[in-house]
Amino acid sequence: MKFLFKLSLFLSKRRVKTMLSVLLTLTLGLMVIATIYFTLFDLQWLAFLGGILFAAVLSMASQASKAEWLIIRRTTQLERVREEVKREAARRKISEDAMRATDTRMRMVFDLMPSPIMFVDRDLRIHDHNTAAKTLTRIPEVRIENQLLRDIVGAQYTEILPHCREALTGTKVEYQILWPNSELYRVKHVPHPAGTDHPLGFYMIMLSMNIPAATPAVKSRDSAESHSTHADAHAAITSDSGETMYLHSIGEQLMGGDDPRSKLIRAIERDEFILYAQKILPLKSMPFDHGCYEILLRLKEEEDNLLPPGGFIPVAERYGLTQEIDRWVIRTTLGWSMQQKRDHPDWDIPMYCVNLSESSVGDMEFARYVRTELQRSGFPASQLCFEIGELDTIAHHENVAHFIAALKPVGCRFTVDSFGSIKLSFAHLSGLAVDFIKIDGVLIQNLFKTPMMMTKLKAIVSVCEKLGVHTIAEFVEDDKTLAALKDVGIDYAQGFGIDRPGPISKALDKKA
Repeated sequence: MKFLFKLSLFLSKRRVKTMLSVLLTLTLGLMVIATIYFTLFDLQWLAFLGGILFAAVLSMASQASKAEWLIIRRTTQLERVREEVKREAARRKISEDAMRATDTRMRMVFDLMPSPIMFVDRDLRIHDHNTAAKTLTRIPEVRIENQLLRDIVGAQYTEILPHCREALTGTKVEYQILWPNSELYRVKHVPHPAGTDHPLGFYMIMLSMNIPAATPAVKSRDSAESHSTHADAHAAITSDSGETMYLHSIGEQLMGGDDPRSKLIRAIERDEFILYAQKILPLKSMPFDHGCYEILLRLKEEEDNLLPPGGFIPVAERYGLTQEIDRWVIRTTLGWSMQQKRDHPDWDIPMYCVNLSESSVGDMEFARYVRTELQRSGFPASQLCFEIGELDTIAHHENVAHFIAALKPVGCRFTVDSFGSIKLSFAHLSGLAVDFIKIDGVLIQNLFKTPMMMTKLKAIVSVCEKLGVHTIAEFVEDDKTLAALKDVGIDYAQGFGIDRPGPISKALDKKA
């Protein structure tokens, strides 16, 4: 660019010189004409002035020829520079495309990791995170980026803060923390870049200790994680080697060897998923007497291990397979229940609460599929309740309204899940004919920590009673919380303090 500027400046100077030469020639010509006129065509004067004029013309022609040669030379140089700029731009574009492709691949791997990962800078702001981290925090993606860590993790911040300070000195930190959903995590802070006393920040990696590991020394236990990830029962990963083996197993399962999309499609086609169920306890005399259960999902692994949704839902979202999984859940739940009814005519079908993915909510084709399955199987639609995340009711309000309107007439019921996780307001529920509101578990677990939590709960119950909407409290872990929920007027409760999830056949064997 500097060369081009100098070249243009040089050419401008040449144009000025050329104009001066032309102006001088015209001046001499006028002088010749005047001299001829005033000397009355004297031949001596004519010869003298003619010589001067001829010399001026030769000088101007020489200057013009030189200028033309310089212009041609500079034009050639300019063309070469332009070609070099084009080649440089092409090389830059290729490099940028390669970097974008690499970034896309790295982002895919990052999002496919089942463990929540966040990058935190020296100001303790989150600058990057994967899908599992968004699922864990239950905060919309746009509200995580560039936010302070304390605003994202909430009450756990005071416990995490000392470890953050240590990581910012360049030290790798590892500790355990109990998350609000009663899930135990092994947390690692890995400074970046490594090997410096003043890193730019650190990666916060959270490995659930409730997920069954791939090593034979680690035993899996009951899990209560839902289709959109709820809490798991406590298990233990006792060594770094066990953690490494687990991550290696998950990595191979999702990214190695076979195509992860093909694996999920094969799992759907071969019925390699397993239905789990967790009881939802009525705290009042309610209109249905045959029980209520939330339908959960697991994926079979080798050696009889089960992969929770946190391990395969991000993959399904990446490859657009969540709706196919939702269809499998609907088809299998209805089919299993009707077979039970045929085998045991006295058995009463309970109400099932089924989580729906974002791709299914508002999809009229999926709504038609549900109606077709209900008609084909003969399953009573009143015993089927769909759970829709509060974020979906905000982001896709119109689609959710159409979806509910399509299935409400046949008898299906609807629940807004994790209510209060985004904002404590009923405005986004306007026009949605919902039957239940499932209150966010973070509010329930912090019920006795601040008076504000109890005030919020009472406000929700009061508004729901006026609207004729039933309330469900999740993450109920002990009798104290259960008693408080009864006093406030909550209609239903769900959590480890009431029932642990298990395979649907065993879970419903416990049905009173």
